[in-house]
Parts: sequence; structure tokens; C-alpha cells
Amino acid sequence: MPISDYVQLMKLRIDSLLLLVAAAGYIATSGAHVDPVRFGLLMFAGFLGAAGASATNHYLDRDLDSVMHRTRTRPLPERRIEPPAHALEFGLGLVAVGLVVAAVGINLLTAAMIGLGFAIYIGVYTVGLKRAHMSNIVIGGLAGSCPALAGSAAATNAISLPAILIALLVFLWTPGHFWALAYRSREDYRRAGLPMLPAVSDERTSAWAIALSSAVVAVASIAFVFTAAFDALYLGVALFSGAILLGFTAKFLASPSDETAWAGYKFSGIYLALLLFGAMADAILRIPV
Repeated sequence: MPISDYVQLMKLRIDSLLLLVAAAGYIATSGAHVDPVRFGLLMFAGFLGAAGASATNHYLDRDLDSVMHRTRTRPLPERRIEPPAHALEFGLGLVAVGLVVAAVGINLLTAAMIGLGFAIYIGVYTVGLKRAHMSNIVIGGLAGSCPALAGSAAATNAISLPAILIALLVFLWTPGHFWALAYRSREDYRRAGLPMLPAVSDERTSAWAIALSSAVVAVASIAFVFTAAFDALYLGVALFSGAILLGFTAKFLASPSDETAWAGYKFSGIYLALLLFGAMADAILRIPV
């Protein structure tokens, strides 16, 4: 069986964003004092944990993936990996190795934060809420916050205020980002019977929920500067990127459509990346407000 099918199980695009969250948690905590060995181990262990969680998710959601147009060409629905349990074994194996690397090479707190992210994503979101309740991505979004905490733990064996705020940022960002994707694919979600908000609410209600979520994250990201965690450079990035995000949001709210939802979804990923880079640069340069 092609190695490319196992690579697809790992969802490398999502992994890269989670690694950026972990890097931001580390550097926002350590500033310019980066231990290259410890940071490298964090990236390696974090990648294994994220990739393993994605592969496990592929296994658990294989029935849903076969129904949805967006996902039906994935390896398991197309039976390119047989038996499907191989995907589960692959995923759990990656997670296990990642936890050992983190625990032995860094510290137990880092391993615990990586494990917590896996437990929330698989146990709370995939198994517990995804098929059962509209709050699925809201609560499940906590999984994406854990890499920031793991990054801080890797830097100092403690959880810093900047890392907590980055974790909060990711948590607040997640619903609007994925609801915009679900808005564009709402018929897919309805076909699969998944209670994602745009699939169970009318289009206007969904549009307002996405807009409110985007506004909350934009305002919160700017408010972070009133703590001791971030300074002027971060504030400039937050103001600039937040204004663009709200522009996309206003356009979508004025004319809800698959096209405006997709445009907002694509920028929202860029928006989060900009804020994370801004937080890291701010921690290294420390320019007071």
C-alpha cells in the first residue's frame, strides 16, 4: 500500500498549524532564549501527537467520510488501507512514540499537555460530541489550544500567562473558522447527520454566529495587550489582521454565500498564523506600548 495514503492520514496542513501554536507557546514563554534541542524535541513530539490524532480520527470517522463529498476520497472510504484497523494502529503508535519522546526528552508536563490534546480531540470531540451536539466544535476546539500549553511546558516546565492567552486565542478562533467551512459544506454535514451549527440552523442564524465568533476573537486578541504578556509589536499585528478579518466578516454577513464563507475561512487561517508570528516576534523584541 502506498506510503502516501498514510501521509494523508496525518493531515499535514493541520499538523503544521498546531506546530505553529506550540512554537508560539514556547517562544512567547522563553523569549529569545530558545534551547534548540528542547525546541526540536517539542516539534517532533508535537508532530507525532498531532499526526497520530489525525490518523485515529480518520479511523473513527471512516463511516462519515464515506458519505460526505468533501471526504469520500480519503484512504479509508476508498479502501486503500485494509483492514481499516491498520490506520488506528498507525495513529496510536505515533501518539505513543510522541508521548515517550516528550516525557523522556523534555518533561512530563509537556507529555501531559500533548496527551490532553489527544484526549480532547478524540475522546471529547470525535467520540463524544461530533455526532451528538451542536457545541461539538466549540468544546472540541480546546484540543487545538493544548499545543500552546505544551510549548510553554517545554520551555520552562510550567504554564505561562502568554501561553494561556495563546491557548484562549485558539479556542475563541476555532468555532468561527470551522463554522465557515461547514457553512460552505452544510449539505454534506446534513447528509452525514452531523449537528454542526450551519447544518442545523438557518442560514441567517449561522451567518450571525460566524460573525459574532469572528468579532469576539478579534476583540479578545487586541485586549490581550492590556495584560503583561504582550506589547506594541503584537498589538500592531492584532489591529492590522483583526481589521482585515472583520472586513471579510462584514462582507459575509452582508451577503451570506458559499463564496463569502470560503473567503472568510481561508483568511481566518492566515489571521491566526499572523497573530502567532506576532506573539513570537513580540516576545523576542519586547517593544513596550
